[in-house]
Formats: sequence, structure tokens, C-alpha cells
Amino acid sequence: KLGIQFENWGELGEKYLHAFGDVGRDFEGVPFYHYWLKMRQQNKAEHIDQYTLAALACHQHKFMRSVDAGNSPLSNIAYAYHFDAGLYGQYLKKFALTRGVKHIIGKVEQVQQLDNGHISGLMLNSDQFCEGDFFIDCSGFKGELIERTLKVGYQDWSHWLPCDSAITCQSELTYAPVPFTRSIAKSAGWQWQIPLQHRLGNGHVFASEYITEAEAERSLLSDIHGKLLTDTKLIKFKTGKRLKAWHKNCLSLGLASGFIEPLESTSIHQIMSGIVRLIRLFPQQRISQYDIDEYNQQMKLETERIRDFILLHYVVTHRSDSNFWVHCRNMTMPESLSHRIHLFKET
Repeated sequence: KLGIQFENWGELGEKYLHAFGDVGRDFEGVPFYHYWLKMRQQNKAEHIDQYTLAALACHQHKFMRSVDAGNSPLSNIAYAYHFDAGLYGQYLKKFALTRGVKHIIGKVEQVQQLDNGHISGLMLNSDQFCEGDFFIDCSGFKGELIERTLKVGYQDWSHWLPCDSAITCQSELTYAPVPFTRSIAKSAGWQWQIPLQHRLGNGHVFASEYITEAEAERSLLSDIHGKLLTDTKLIKFKTGKRLKAWHKNCLSLGLASGFIEPLESTSIHQIMSGIVRLIRLFPQQRISQYDIDEYNQQMKLETERIRDFILLHYVVTHRSDSNFWVHCRNMTMPESLSHRIHLFKET
């Protein structure tokens, strides 16, 4: 995909593209949008999409990968992927097993710890004991090791991001796949549509304080035109992050480390950035508290910036047609986001 199309976020009936890649060309260190804003005020500039290669391609339902074309924008096409998460997981498993990874399936019955609090091993329901020097917790929202065992604590952001539920399903694709995700704002949340080659992924993210699960499901199904391929599935979540992503000899990744929401497809990105940071700070002969502190500080800054980026979609709306959107328009923002918005208005 080359971007995300947002519908009904600013106002009902409004659309805009968050297209990937560069917008225009910067001049002498001054970002392009400064020039664009000045010329737009004089009615001498086209719509912003006219200066973004990915946006132009999205409007025409075109796609290509970057090529070696010298100074041409074709050398720097930025794109992401829509993929079947189940098939991708199977691919990664096969890839890992052929490279010596040992795959053991079992439920953790007991976590054993040393006197210093470090985890020494996991007792599985098969009576197998898995010993280790370092543990990566990928156990999802429950945080089997990082929270249930090490009890690092959780910072709740639901007062800023009130959506706490999602209903998902898959349906037949009734049109040629387009190179973008659709994000459609609803009365108490938003709906995604993600085309693959063989099906369409659908989901409705919503705030249960403002809409019932039955109403959210009806809203989702009303916008699906192809035959359903799966039953609907309800997912509950609490936005926020662990107070420590890495504690003692345990590092949390993915949902175990926290969750914002899937509005800008940032979850897998954060998994990858977490892995890369671990590699950069990888403990050698011993686990260093300096490494742990640096990792946690970097992840904190990244997660808070993503939180502000997601929250920005909600607070700059002009919608007042439902209690949910009135709440979003009037909520108290984090100081970091408030500062950024005021800075943009000033400059």
C-alpha cells in the first residue's frame, strides 16, 4: 500500500490521504509545506496531494516499487504491505525453524525466579521445564512474564484514547484491490477496510462507553458488500503501555509491552523497532542496567510520540454529530501534543 485514506474524520463527507513518502521537495532546509501554505493562501498552489507521488498513485489505483532512477522520485517510493497475518506467521515460523530455532508448544504453569528476581525458567503444563538466561514476553495483553510475574505496572491512556473494543471479520473482495487502507470514522470510533488479493479485512474500533457491541457490529456489517468469510470476533483492549518494557532479564514485545490502537498500523512497526533496539543493546556477558534504562527511555519516547500522532486524528476534528466526537474535540491533551499543535499554528 501507498497510504491510508481517511473518511469522515474532519467532517462528515470529507476525505484525505495520508500518503507515504515525501511531500514536495524541501528547499535550503525549509520544509516544503511552508512554501505550499504561503502559495495556497494566494490561490497559487494545487491541493497538497498534487505534490505527493504516492497520493497521485493512490487516486489512480496505481502501484509500483521503487527503482534505481537516479534523482527521480521513483527511486524513493515509500510503501508498506497488506498481508494475511496468519500466513505471515506460518512463514516466519518456517523461516525460524530452518535456522535452528527450537519451537516448544505449551502453557506456562509456573514461572521460577532467582533471589534477585530474575526469571530462571518456565514450567509448562507438559511438565517440561524451559530454562533460560533471557526471556522475551510475547504473551499478548496479559503480559505473562513482564506483568503477572515481574509486576512492572501499566500506564493507562484510555482517558485520551477512549476506544477500547474492536469487532473484526473477513469478507469476499468485490472489487480490484486498491493500494491503500480505508479508515472510515463512525459515530463512536472508526472502521478499517484492508484489501488483500483474495479477501477484504474489516474491523470496527469503537468506544464501548458510547455504543453497544450490538450497535457496533450492525454498523460494521452495514458497510460490507461481499459475502462474509468468517464470523465476527470481539476484541477488548486498554490503551497504554507498560511502565517498563524491559525489566531484569525479561523484555516485552508487541501487545505484552502495550497497545495504542491500529489507526496508523504502528503495532508491527513497534515490534520491529523493539527488536532492533534489543540487538543494538544486546547484553553480552551480563545484563546491564544502563542497557535496560536506555532501552526503556527510547521506547517511552517512541511510544508517546505515536500516542500523540494517533490522538491528533481525534482532537483536530470539526465533528459534533455524536457525544463521542464532542468528547474528542474537548478533551484535555497531553502537554507534548498541545505544544506541537500550538507550535504549528504559530509558524
